Amino acid sequence: MTPDSITEALREYAIPVDALDPGAASVDPLEHGHPEEVANAVSALVGIDESTGRQPVVVGLGETTHGTRECFRLKIGLIQLLVARGLRTVAFEADVTATLGLDAYVRRGEGDPATALAGLEKWMWRVESTRDLLCWLRLFNRGRAPDDQVRVRGVDLGHPAAPATPLRSYFEGVDPGYAEQSDALAKLDATAEAPVPDDPDERERTLDAVEAVVDTLDSRLAADQSTYVDAAGRRRWEHARHLCRVVERTCDWHRVRHEKPGPHEAGMQRRDRHMASNVGWCADHDPGRGVAVWAHNIHVERGTFDDGRVWSDATGMGGFLARAFGDRYTPVGFDAGEGRFRAVGTDDTGGRGPREFAFGPRPGGTARFEQVGDAPWLLDLGAAAGDPRLQGWVDRPQQMRCVGTVYDPDAPAEHTLQTPLTAFDGLVFVAESTPSRPVAESNR
Repeated sequence: MTPDSITEALREYAIPVDALDPGAASVDPLEHGHPEEVANAVSALVGIDESTGRQPVVVGLGETTHGTRECFRLKIGLIQLLVARGLRTVAFEADVTATLGLDAYVRRGEGDPATALAGLEKWMWRVESTRDLLCWLRLFNRGRAPDDQVRVRGVDLGHPAAPATPLRSYFEGVDPGYAEQSDALAKLDATAEAPVPDDPDERERTLDAVEAVVDTLDSRLAADQSTYVDAAGRRRWEHARHLCRVVERTCDWHRVRHEKPGPHEAGMQRRDRHMASNVGWCADHDPGRGVAVWAHNIHVERGTFDDGRVWSDATGMGGFLARAFGDRYTPVGFDAGEGRFRAVGTDDTGGRGPREFAFGPRPGGTARFEQVGDAPWLLDLGAAAGDPRLQGWVDRPQQMRCVGTVYDPDAPAEHTLQTPLTAFDGLVFVAESTPSRPVAESNR
């Protein structure tokens, strides 16, 4: 099979998706005015059948860098299509507790999106594209019954006691006497105000104390279930118990991640296993057809991280989701040809935030995706794999960009990896990357 024949075959399966960008004039987001070919392709890729209503599905939406605007804009378009097909949860690679403000805005109109985004620790989500998605979700939800609204969730782990505030708020609403006198809540509040200790012995004592506290709270929730459900409904009671699970998972992750200095295989795998569990909870409690998960390629791809680092053999979130959901999990990867993006440089010190970088050429000059043309496009890898002209090619790893939070400008080749296309069911290719735009700098 010649390179030219592979490129020609790819052109037949690559569907242009420029209209998915919500900035395109042809798109009316409230009416989901996407071209029928694109809408049908996304539905077929995800496996949403209008007649069977297969539920719940989980769609992993990746990104080739955390700072490429086009990846974010196209994901908004994909989310709009998925919402139109019945998905009712958008889950971010962000702290479970920090995203509660986002959900309060899109579902009840509380606060504003800029303030809600400011509460997120990670810089990559505090950008205009995420804000625009929140605004669209708010418009979509307005006037809809609660069970038909899209909710926003977080699935990542942060401070072990981060859920202290929402847990206290819940108990104050359903059991004010207990909330006022509870030693457990007071201890959780105090722990949340201090960083996780660096000293191993002190850290272990802190994590033990947090787990003991949350066990007390969870036992209270279980013992008084009927009273609490009568007071505020089953959904809020289930969410409070979920927050207790999040505390336990976060404590477990902090123990494992500090077994060795720096990121390592066991710590990365434990984090992603717990993120997958949090996605599972979102799917179990989604009133619609499932969940769209917004994260990096290495977290949504099926299998191991495969990012060229010491934790490459660790199973990622997508690997755990594939085990749990089987063919009801659809990972969609992203790649970019040229351009610029935002990331934190390896030489940035003193808490300096992200800045702009430029992609270098792909090692060896490989540019198969660039040669297809008509980007941005969406490729259904399952359909392409059935073509005899592409069977061997799809089964082989291909060069894809991979930039996480940190970028090393002195080693650009480390950020272009040989990624198995079988790790994804779909691939979106962007010809040129432009930097994401922080909310504070946006004039829109």
